[in-house]
Amino acid sequence: MLSFQKSDHELVFHQIPSLICFELPATRNQQDLVTMEDSTYDPIIKARKLHGDQSPSSKPNSASTEDEHTQRKLAHRGIERQRRQDMAKLYALLKDLLPFELVKGKRSASDHIHQAVNYIKHMQEGIRVLSVKRDRLKKLVETSAVSCTGTNTKEKSLRNVFPNTVSVSSCKGGVQIMINSCSLEDGFPLSRVLKAISEDLKVITCTCTKVNHRLSHFIQTEANDLVSTDNSMLQKRLVAIANNY
Repeated sequence: MLSFQKSDHELVFHQIPSLICFELPATRNQQDLVTMEDSTYDPIIKARKLHGDQSPSSKPNSASTEDEHTQRKLAHRGIERQRRQDMAKLYALLKDLLPFELVKGKRSASDHIHQAVNYIKHMQEGIRVLSVKRDRLKKLVETSAVSCTGTNTKEKSLRNVFPNTVSVSSCKGGVQIMINSCSLEDGFPLSRVLKAISEDLKVITCTCTKVNHRLSHFIQTEANDLVSTDNSMLQKRLVAIANNY
């Protein structure tokens, strides 16, 4: 009864708390929903940050990058395969150019290259010797073209144009050396030849015979160890000395 006698202002005042009581649960539910949504999306955001924000749209880019890397690897393998094939062809060509006795029993490419270097040096030495002979022939032609008085000059030129030859052969207890040369007056270095022979052998006799304006030298030597004496190397040395190479 007393409540009905109260003024309208008081009635309104009593109604407000009831409204507040009814509205509070709704506000709390909304806050709980917001908190749940935040907690739900928070691991997703962290995962995206951890993986560099890789969204689904970035997957095609990563796939294209992997394809480019694969293509580069394949191209590199192809280039390396082609390079090895080219090197194998070059090794085969080099082996065919070398004499058979140099590559006999040698299978590795390094051995072939080593033998090729020695062979090239040997050929260069031969070319140098031939060049010296060519120059001598040129001088002979030039000398014959010039008018000369008397036959002595012509004979001297003819004697000098031919190279001095050397032959080395083994004999009992030593080595026999025969040299066909020009005369000492024409420049044959007999003393240098004997000195070179004395470095490895002991000179026993040295005889000389004149045949057709040229000299034939017969040198007999003794060797302490015939096995260690290389006749071919000795012959090359004496040829170079006898011809003033």
